[in-house]
Amino acid sequence: MKATPAARRFLTEQCAKAKTALLRFGCLFAFTKRDRRVIFILLVLLASTLVLRAWNVFRPVKDYLPAPQEQEALALIGATGSKTGKGKGHAPRNPAARNSADSSFSRKSLYVPPPYMKKRQFRVDLNKADTFDLQEIRGIGPVYARRIVKHRERLGGFARLEQLREVWGIDSLLYLRMLPSVYLEAPVYRKIDLNKADIRTLRNHPYLDYYQAKEIYLHRRNYGPFSDISQLRHVNLIDSGTYSRLEPYLQAGTAEETN
Repeated sequence: MKATPAARRFLTEQCAKAKTALLRFGCLFAFTKRDRRVIFILLVLLASTLVLRAWNVFRPVKDYLPAPQEQEALALIGATGSKTGKGKGHAPRNPAARNSADSSFSRKSLYVPPPYMKKRQFRVDLNKADTFDLQEIRGIGPVYARRIVKHRERLGGFARLEQLREVWGIDSLLYLRMLPSVYLEAPVYRKIDLNKADIRTLRNHPYLDYYQAKEIYLHRRNYGPFSDISQLRHVNLIDSGTYSRLEPYLQAGTAEETN
């Protein structure tokens, strides 16, 4: 029986559609050389991961070996337990034997830290210490040490330990931790002469701003030199708090002001 022309056309169309579908499906697996290299690397990584996981699961577990001190203590406890008729690990009934076993075990298991872990007893004078000395204090690193020295230079020396709180970054907890390691023996090493200092010198001090320094200068020019530092209380913009903080850093010289 011969196929009709319509049937042949239908078969031809179906074969063409099947061929097109096969070509499209084959395009999905048409990788370039670079793509094949990337896929190979991913497969190698996946296989390595599976091998490592399998090794962690099926690797043999090593038996725990106690330290020599623990072995001696366990042997001692086992020996005393066997003498009393009990199993290993039971304490002896004799109090003297128990005390001797406990004392020997405590002597053998006493931990002695190495020298580099022992806390150093170190105290420094804040007005003499350099950055290396300050770094010996617990909690003080190179950054804090430089800040402390810089603030000390601006002040002219520390007059009170509480001035450490003025250093940026030192909070109350760090200040309390530093107290046992610091003290003040050397006095303030730089003071401001109220009768000689200009506005620039006055304003460089951390406790004075430009306007306060200007008022001090104008007061000295209008009313004459200071005979005592307590006269600074009469200067505008200088309140009692500012004066109490400035008092250790001031002096009133007898020399006349140089214009």
